[in-house]
Order: sequence, then structure tokens, then C-alpha cells
Amino acid sequence: MKKLFIVSILTYLLFTINSGSVNQNLSKSDSDNRKMLKVGVLLPLSGEFENIGHSFLRAIQLALYDIPNKNIKIYLKDNKSNSIDAYKAAKEFEKLGIKIVIGPIFYESLEKLDEINNITFISFTNKTKNIPKNVISFGIDIKSQLESIKNYLNEIKVTKTILLSPKTKFINQTEIIENSSLKFDRVFFYDTSPKKITNEIEKLTSYKERQRDLERRVEILKKSDLYKDKQELKKLEQKHTLGKVNFDSVLVIDFGERLKSVLTSFMFSDVSNKTINFFTLNQWFDKSLFGESATQNLHFPSIDLANLKKFEKKYLDAYNKKPNKVSILAYDALGLVYYCWLKNNFDFKSNQLYNKNGFKGLHGEFTIKGNSSLHKLKIYKVSKKKFLKVY
Repeated sequence: MKKLFIVSILTYLLFTINSGSVNQNLSKSDSDNRKMLKVGVLLPLSGEFENIGHSFLRAIQLALYDIPNKNIKIYLKDNKSNSIDAYKAAKEFEKLGIKIVIGPIFYESLEKLDEINNITFISFTNKTKNIPKNVISFGIDIKSQLESIKNYLNEIKVTKTILLSPKTKFINQTEIIENSSLKFDRVFFYDTSPKKITNEIEKLTSYKERQRDLERRVEILKKSDLYKDKQELKKLEQKHTLGKVNFDSVLVIDFGERLKSVLTSFMFSDVSNKTINFFTLNQWFDKSLFGESATQNLHFPSIDLANLKKFEKKYLDAYNKKPNKVSILAYDALGLVYYCWLKNNFDFKSNQLYNKNGFKGLHGEFTIKGNSSLHKLKIYKVSKKKFLKVY
């Protein structure tokens, strides 16, 4: 029943939000009596992250164009990626009687927003710790990602997962472990130096021991004249190690070149991505993963790729440039606010965001609980220069 309810909301959203061709034939009196939906938008439109801010703004404008109802007024402010300017802008929103604000994007801009009364902020940070009480973290958070990975691991019936995370202040390992419903067989923290990574992965995978096991077996077979031993010897001469590793899946909490370095170290340690399941966090469909043999069969959780492509095409057609992929969340944020306002007789109340049945936007299904959003993500794997959905 719950699934049916979510789907019915999706149908409604598709009809009222995602189609610019929908027309509403309202009488003039009905239209005049409607309340105006006032939405604050708080983004970094100048400074270091202005390109990201403008991409999010264009996504919101795209959603505004797709919504057939014109009784929506956007109030735009530049928070310059800092908490002081975010607070000043929020105070201005407060004076205007605005109840809902889309933004800020970054966690660092949230610091003083708990001093603002009667406004709910939909932020695009994926951090969920120490969020102000009036802020909803709408980013693709670690809990959503680990929950999706856990469901897939249960589906493919793996039992020994090791967690690998770099020793860096930018990744909070404690938060990852605390937020995870996954049970890790082992947790391993590796050095961020590429030279040291390989040595550490060799130790983790017992590479030297497996190498010596192979050498001992080869020496024994060389002394045999039996046909079966000679055949086995031919096969072993093509190998680098003998024996299996004592895990069946690996979750690497890393990104970019360092992620590739870790996966390459596993390959050099004779651990095949054809027999061991490798996972990482949401990579937002980074096509640089296509260029490495070590990243083949790498799995990661993410949003709906088919809908992301539709969003990117719509954005490209409108602005003649590619969007920041994360800005699809801004498109959905305005759609969500509009839907809640419309369903409550044109009066937005923040408690409408906490529908226990959840919502379905362009990026996928999600439920808002407390200060964060739980996203139901897909699992994709890298395969021959494609991202294949496997779950």
C-alpha cells in the first residue's frame, strides 16, 4: 500500500511539475484568490563557489518554468559561501515573511541559521551531524548510501565485508561506522601516500604469504612426472599468488585519484575485481572511472541515472551548458515545496515535508525525518565505459 501511495504522488508530480505543457484553466476569481507561494533561495552567487551556485539557481529556474502555476515568487540572496552572509540574508527573508528557503548548499554556511525563527531551510549538504533544528539536510548522505549498499549485499549474499578508509581529517570514519547498519568483518585505515597504500594493501591481502605459497607449490610440482601435476604446473605458472583472501567484499570510502590508487593496489596484490565485490560511495557518475582497469566492476550507490540524463538534456537545451549534477536536487527541492503548498490549499506548512510515506522526485524516492533526508538509491557498477544499474 505504501508503494502505491508513493507512486501516486510521483504521478501527480510528473503531471504538475515535470511537464511544461500542462495548462490550468482557472477562472480569474480563483486565480486572484490564490495565495502567493514565497520561496527564498540562498546560494553562493559570488566568490569561490559561484559557478556551483549559479548551476543550482538555473536548476531552480528550470523547475519554476516547468511548474504551471505562476503564483510562485522567488526571493534570491547571495550567501557568498559563508555563515555570516547566510545569516544576514536569512534575517531579510524573515522580515519578508518567507517560511521556506532553498539553500544554502554547504554545511559551513549553516552555523548561525538556528537563530532564525519561523523559516525552514532545505540545504544541499550531505552532512547530518550538528545540523541546526530548522535545517533539513537534503544531500545524498552517508546513511542513505550505506543502507543501499547493505540491501544489495544482502541480495547477493556476501558475508565478509571489509571497510577501508583513508587517514584524513576530511573523512569522519567514526561517523561512517556509527551511521552504518552494515556489519564489517574488519575496519582498516590506510595512509594517503600512494607509495604506502600499496604496501598496506599487500599486508591486508596477505600478498607475500600467498606468493610464497605459490612458489612452494610450484617447486613441488616441478619434481613430479605425473601428467596431472604437469597440467597444474602450467596453470600455476600463469599466476602470481596461490590461495584466496579471507573476505568477499570491500567498501572503500574514498574518491578521485586516491580511490583509483587503492583499487589498483588490490589489482597489484592479485585480488581480482571479478571474484571480489568492490564498493565505494556515490561517485556522481564520474566518467574518469572508465579509464582504469582497476575500476571495472566497481559498485556505488547513486540517484536515478536515467532521470539525471533527462535533467541534463533539459538543462543543456535551456542554457547551452552542462549542469552540476548535484543541482538536480535543487530542481526537486522546488518541486517538493510546490507540491506541499498545493496539497495544503495553497498554504505552505513545514510539517508537510515529513510525510511518512515519502516522496518521489526526479532524482528518486526519499523521506524526510528530523533534520535529514533518507534517499532510496540505486546501485550501479562500472562496466566497459558504462554505468550499469544492478539493483
